[in-house]
Amino acid sequence: MRNSVRALKAMVAVAVALILAAPAAHANPLDDIVIAHRAGATSRYGEGTLASYKHSVANRADILDGDIHWTKDSPNDSDKLGSILIIHDSTLDRITNCKGKVSSWLWTSIRDKCRTDIGKQRLIRLKDLVAYAKSARKPLAIQFKQSTITNAQAKQLWKTIKSSNVQLEAASYGLPALNKVKKLDAADRSHKINYALVTAGSGGWPSVSKVKSVGNYLHAELSIPASRMRTYKRAGIKVFLWTGKSKSDYKKMAALDPFGVVVNDVEKFQAWRKSQI
Repeated sequence: MRNSVRALKAMVAVAVALILAAPAAHANPLDDIVIAHRAGATSRYGEGTLASYKHSVANRADILDGDIHWTKDSPNDSDKLGSILIIHDSTLDRITNCKGKVSSWLWTSIRDKCRTDIGKQRLIRLKDLVAYAKSARKPLAIQFKQSTITNAQAKQLWKTIKSSNVQLEAASYGLPALNKVKKLDAADRSHKINYALVTAGSGGWPSVSKVKSVGNYLHAELSIPASRMRTYKRAGIKVFLWTGKSKSDYKKMAALDPFGVVVNDVEKFQAWRKSQI
């Protein structure tokens, strides 16, 4: 009798452990993780600015997204390699009052002279975003826009993000750059970085093995077929859909039931999500 009771208790203990260990299932597609695309830029806040990130956090963004480019080498820069700037484009032209390639500007000059066209805000460095994300207790999604980086730049990037909760992303052209950081990370016993492949599907949707050679995350354009989504999900790949800009986009995303969504205006998306409940 005692043995039977012990066995029953053991079974209950195992069952409870399995329930606690299992990832929580989404109650519905509208419970997806929300990534604030390029800080969640709006008509009030410029993309890649601290004001925009703060606005997204205030509206319950789960992950903060940013693209990176290196500034010109500067003797006044403590990193000695140029700062890593949060910006989608390789130039300052589209979103600021400044002109020219990011790589031709010193960080101090960008800081002092450049302001976003929307909101007249300063751009920030990756180190600034990392510090803010830690204070706000938010993970980061950082994407390469370069096809190649130097070994020194790879080390600089890795040192900047290695102690944070970061998902490092790259499209196929950026994998050589990503792999340099991945190699450094793999050699560190305490490494934490997650990796994601980014695809628009224009050259065909990548195979499961291709995605998993990068990591367990995939950022896919929302035109992805439902059948391909099911294939990835069955393989244990966590798919984020990008980029939600309108209510029709949100509906498409919800219908595909992804792991997460990437949206421009987090406040607008949250209002839509609330209206669907």
